[in-house]
Amino acid sequence: MQTTPRQIIESSVPQTCLAAGASLHDRDGRTIAAHYGSVPGELAVCMKSVGLADRSDIGVFELHGDQGLLDRALVNRLGDPPLAPRNARRMRSVWYIRQDPRRLLLVGPHPALASGPPIGKGHDRTDLPHKDIGAGVRTISLIGPRAARLLSAAGLPGDLAIGAVARDPDDPDIIAILRESPRRFLALVRTGGADALWARLLVAGEPLGAAFVGFDALTLLGPSGSND
Repeated sequence: MQTTPRQIIESSVPQTCLAAGASLHDRDGRTIAAHYGSVPGELAVCMKSVGLADRSDIGVFELHGDQGLLDRALVNRLGDPPLAPRNARRMRSVWYIRQDPRRLLLVGPHPALASGPPIGKGHDRTDLPHKDIGAGVRTISLIGPRAARLLSAAGLPGDLAIGAVARDPDDPDIIAILRESPRRFLALVRTGGADALWARLLVAGEPLGAAFVGFDALTLLGPSGSND
């Protein structure tokens, strides 16, 4: 369903995407950038170059806890050995991103996080304090055979193993860069630094043929990107 002007004003979709002509639709009660005029054209960008997509469809939870407790909860959820710091693992539609021994991010579609973080049982769940930090975080997907080159050109970590997580030591607003698959990355940035990151990616991506893509194209590509 097309959004109203009032909904556009209140949307969490970045002004950068609105200025690029994003068509806004509702999904699960939230406004998303559905497309930029041609879904086939956006698919072609993701197949040949690199697409840049706002991910307002994604939520983020942060958990803090004792290292042993977090290890145990991760083993119960994802299996042994426990997820190591600066690594991530996906279960169903949610990424478990371990930033350090005592901190974990859960990143996934809003419906998957609607009941709280899907980790921990009994006392372990109670002793793992968590908070929804989605309102303060913006998430950007980079999809395509030139995604790693674009990140490197922007001075960001692009040479990562699948499931590896890195940060930009020069920009504390960039929370994490995650390599989801050979041709797909996820960047998490604090809201205050989102415009700067978009500008950085667009400048670095221009000679690589980077372009905006919407959620409709991402849905057709699937969770790991096409042809990975």
